[in-house]
Formats: sequence, structure tokens, C-alpha cells
Amino acid sequence: MIDCLYDLFVNDVTSFSTFKEMLYAKFGKTIAELFLIPYNEKLYACDLNKLDTNAMGRFFPYADKVDIIRNFKGNANSSYNASFVYPKGGAIEYVNSILKNINTDKIAKEEKLLRIIPESHLAFTNKREIKYDNLISTMPLPELLRLSNVKFDESLYTSNKVLVFNIGFDKPGINKNHWIYFADPDIVFYRVGMYNNIFGSDRLSVYVEIGLKEDANFNEQELLEKTIADLKKIGLTTDHNMLSYCSVLMDPAYVHITGKMEIDRAEKMKLLSKNDIYSIGRYGAWYYCSIEDNIKEAKSLAEKLCKKLQ
Repeated sequence: MIDCLYDLFVNDVTSFSTFKEMLYAKFGKTIAELFLIPYNEKLYACDLNKLDTNAMGRFFPYADKVDIIRNFKGNANSSYNASFVYPKGGAIEYVNSILKNINTDKIAKEEKLLRIIPESHLAFTNKREIKYDNLISTMPLPELLRLSNVKFDESLYTSNKVLVFNIGFDKPGINKNHWIYFADPDIVFYRVGMYNNIFGSDRLSVYVEIGLKEDANFNEQELLEKTIADLKKIGLTTDHNMLSYCSVLMDPAYVHITGKMEIDRAEKMKLLSKNDIYSIGRYGAWYYCSIEDNIKEAKSLAEKLCKKLQ
């Protein structure tokens, strides 16, 4: 702790050009090497020198020295997520709320978009041809560009993927936290959350997140076995037995923000919008954001398009 504080207060590095350099400059050598660098390398599954200094935007608050000292004898946190609103039933409730106000007969399920002709305002699916006035997409931006036959440098649009295990055990949990971060490279996961502590249930149930490279090949069973072993290694389980599990692969999960990508993204967004195609959301806009950001972005676009129709 003393080393972390000392490095933070005497650090005189003022210039940086990458995410990794920013961590050294803003937080000091000790905390950067003990936690911030190894944790984010596990999360992003890439060399942090490849990321832009502001890759996480407002979600990566800088250290306030006055607040650090103040917190020695009291909790005076005022971070971006000190308070927030979240539906009791989960994020799906945002979708359910919107569904109450629209004609659900117009929602097409199990229908795959195959091709878009921007100049003709035509979209083709595996079932039909659609003539559109405005097309709003939330699919990953690179995929939208491919379907629209827009040429782009694919090497600029990189990301990681995250394998999530949801695991249920036969007895109560030991730890009382909601979630914990793990920077140790020998531990397979970077974060574990305890559903049982969030919902007040009587048996341990967890979500476990594992960061993987975009092109990584992996054996799910081997990663599950490593996960079970590491949960015991860190003390979250003892003689617990797994009752059930399921897995989810998020691909893409965290996009890699770079200066060159941001310039190209702006150009491609402008090109798409000339043909009334709007790419929004965490993956549509290819940036790091929250659900709240997505809601505001969608509302703003809806208002803009309504004005255009008037």
C-alpha cells in the first residue's frame, strides 16, 4: 500500500500515448504492475500498448489524491457508478417495457439479414426483400459494413471474446461480495460474481468471465475444469459440488479502441448515414458504453428521424 501511494504521489510522468503508458502515468508503477496492467491484459486479451489512452472513456476514473486521503477514515466515494438504476428483473425489463408500446406482429424472429444495397434502400433476408426508409442497426459495425458491401480495413476493428460460465453448487457460498476482480495471470478468469449474494439465495451460484483473444480456439470442458479448480484455489469454494452449469460466448465482447479505428469509424458512419443507415449501440457504434448510454443514443436518433419525417 505504501509503495502504491508513494508511486502515485511522486510520479512525474505527464506524457503518454497508449493505454498502458497512461496506467503508469496516472497511477504509478506499483499499482499498475500489481493490478491494473495484468487485469486489463486478461480482460482485453491483447497488448495494452495497442489501445488508445481513452479506450474505456468515463468508465476508467483517474485517481483523485484528495479523495484517497479522505477515504483513509471514511467512505467518500463519488465515482461514476456510485449510484445507478437497474431493473429488479434484469436488463431484459428495458426490452419488455418497450414491447408494451409497439405492435409485436411487426417483430420478425429467426430471420437472418443477408445483404444490404444502401443506394437502393434494400435489405435481403433469408425470407424476403425489404424496402426501407431508414435502417437502424445494432449488430457489430464490421458485420454491417460487410453486409452493405462497404470496403474497410478489417485489421482496425479488433476485439476480444469472453466465455461466461454460470455455475450452481450444492451448498452456501463463503464470500459475501457481489463480484471480485482477479489480476493473477495464473487464475483463468478475470471476474467472478456471486448470484446468491445478489439475490439472497441459499446456495452458491456464480458467473465466471474468461477473456480470450478474438481468434482463440479453446476447449470448453478444459476451461470449465480449470475454473472449478481455480474457484477452490482462491477460496470461493471448498468441498462444494457443482450441480449444473451453462456457458455463453460473447463474441465480440470488449472492442479495442484505437485512434486509427476511431477516424475510420467516423468516416464509415458518415458514409452509411448518407444512405439512411444508422449503426448504434455498444457494438453498432463500436465503443465502450453502458445500457444508459444506449437508451439515450437510441432516443436521440429516434427524435432526429421523426423530425426528418415531418
